[in-house]
Amino acid sequence: MLGILGGTSFLGLEQNREATTEEVQTGYGPTTVLVADTFAMIARHGAGGYLPPHKINHHAHLKAFEELDVDRIVSFGSVGSLKALYQPGTILVPDDCFAPFRVMTFQEDTLRFVVPGFDEEWRNEVLHTLRDSDLHAVDGGIYAETTGPRFETPSEIRFLSDYADVVGMTCASEAFLANELDIPQVIIAVVDNYANGIGAEPLTGEAFQAQVKANQDRAVTAFEAVLRLA
Repeated sequence: MLGILGGTSFLGLEQNREATTEEVQTGYGPTTVLVADTFAMIARHGAGGYLPPHKINHHAHLKAFEELDVDRIVSFGSVGSLKALYQPGTILVPDDCFAPFRVMTFQEDTLRFVVPGFDEEWRNEVLHTLRDSDLHAVDGGIYAETTGPRFETPSEIRFLSDYADVVGMTCASEAFLANELDIPQVIIAVVDNYANGIGAEPLTGEAFQAQVKANQDRAVTAFEAVLRLA
């Protein structure tokens, strides 16, 4: 069973019409999951609206996947580019994360030292299926995670750009929790904007939303490619 974490825009796709909506109970609260024969999908910002990134219940999402016997996960994430090289529209499959600002863990009463990292076999499989779909995905890169919901300041971006290539607000948390559950997880990062202070034009919410819409076809193509691995 393949697990997909993404935005609400994926919910209305044709591939999801035969899926059923289930509410999965977990020790961290209930989670609404779209369940098909070979994959399960969670709209991380909520099926009925837009939940801000700092309010997302990552623990419940990952535990719901565990309950459904998901054995591989792909996290789709909108990101800002920290490097002029990665212009809006670029797709990266990161091989590392930088997220020291918020610790995500299931270890509340036990002590277990877990080494984070991506399953390279699964990462390469996802990368190759994207490239087979002519998406020219970048192999590797570092995903930095901030808390949100605001965009980062220019000084924060200058700091992050020394250590990472793209910045988002969700996917690293998912990666760390999946790692603790021993479920291979991969991030597909879609660059929807230059981070604050990187591009020639000032970053605005309106410009960001316009680029998200412009990237929608590429994101859907990536989604369709991933489903072929289910």
